[in-house]
Amino acid sequence: MHYWQFERDEVAMTHLDSSTEISAQTSAGGIFLLIDAAQYPGVWRILQYRFRRLPWVSLAFDNQATSAPILVHAATNQTRTLAWFLEHTKDMHCLSWIESPLSLSDLADHLRKLMRVEANDGASYDIRYYDTRILSAWYQMLDASQEACVLGPITSWTYLDRDGMPCTLFGQANPEIRVTAMLKLTADQEKRLLAAALPDIVLEQLEQNGNADLAAMPRAQRYAFVADQVNKATSQYGIVSTQELVLFCSLALGIGRNFDKLLPVAQVLRKFGGAACEVSRPGAYSAFQSA
Repeated sequence: MHYWQFERDEVAMTHLDSSTEISAQTSAGGIFLLIDAAQYPGVWRILQYRFRRLPWVSLAFDNQATSAPILVHAATNQTRTLAWFLEHTKDMHCLSWIESPLSLSDLADHLRKLMRVEANDGASYDIRYYDTRILSAWYQMLDASQEACVLGPITSWTYLDRDGMPCTLFGQANPEIRVTAMLKLTADQEKRLLAAALPDIVLEQLEQNGNADLAAMPRAQRYAFVADQVNKATSQYGIVSTQELVLFCSLALGIGRNFDKLLPVAQVLRKFGGAACEVSRPGAYSAFQSA
């Protein structure tokens, strides 16, 4: 675990009417903020007005201009600016910060290449590693050679975990080591990443459904509860489809975490054993999205 410290500075407060993206700095090195605009849609206007002096670029492909992540170049003494973004993205899982010797445009190019992967079946998918709920699982999924390329030009990559504690991935800080081709995932890597994303997919669906029992639960306890139930449903009963997992968790929330031990329920659940359905990739916060 690593705690980041910066020197004090002043926040850029210029408010000008400008809708154009600020061009990238040509100077290399520094601190970069990686922001998931899909979870923080207001960041576009914030950068255009409140922090107009900060250079930034979108990592968008042509078909996802408004929802793609944004990379912001902040000088190493921009303490208040970084603190402002940390405060205003609290519990949003959309912010991480990177130290790298690369320039803004070069780092953006490197990170953009990581966004699209080739699955075991040959299909291409966009991967949401910039969602900090997925970042850890994505990193742990990488093999040694993939990790070396991903973190090659990065000195450190810091994010807040679910408990709000800072976690840091350390790289080689070598600007010559970069991703040159689309990462290819094995069947095992794809399975592990999808499994890691399942609890968030189910939790998001429960929240969208307005589940009253979930709403009554303290927010800090929700993910652990849902993750435990998803693990139980998949490992013990072979239930892996999102719809059935949402139903399973709804029953656990309404009846109790051990509802599956009740005789009538247990008899029904046994019928699911060995009849697992294919996990669907679509979802607002799933690890994969169709490219």
